Amino acid sequence: MMTNIENHISGMSPFKPEFEQYIDRNPGRGSLKVQVSAANQSFPVKNVFIDVAVLSDGVRYSLYHDVTDNSGIVSEIVLPSCVGSDNNSPETAGKNDVTYLVSAYHPDFREVVDFPVTVQDRIETILPIALEPLSMGREG
Repeated sequence: MMTNIENHISGMSPFKPEFEQYIDRNPGRGSLKVQVSAANQSFPVKNVFIDVAVLSDGVRYSLYHDVTDNSGIVSEIVLPSCVGSDNNSPETAGKNDVTYLVSAYHPDFREVVDFPVTVQDRIETILPIALEPLSMGREG
């Protein structure tokens, strides 16, 4: 069971005028699914705290957080993105992509902090995260 989750949330609240400007600049919507596993992707890890943040104008905004289910998954995270047509030409491809920072925390595993993932309009991005155990066994 997770404790002190609040210690892992960093960044300002997204409910500010600056974030409204960010949404205006990124009117598209993409989705993110995070799949957390261990042991070379053999076992899903439940109760992993997932935090999704974005850097906008030098400020880190924590946008979403949840805990993985029994399958090690957090899904249907809908995030602002550029509109798909903004990336349709060779000159603009990739220039308007929106990158989010995903962090994963569980007391038995090494933290994954600010792993970058790109989210695009009308596309579900699947991010696999493989956690490394802190030790081979618990001391009692």
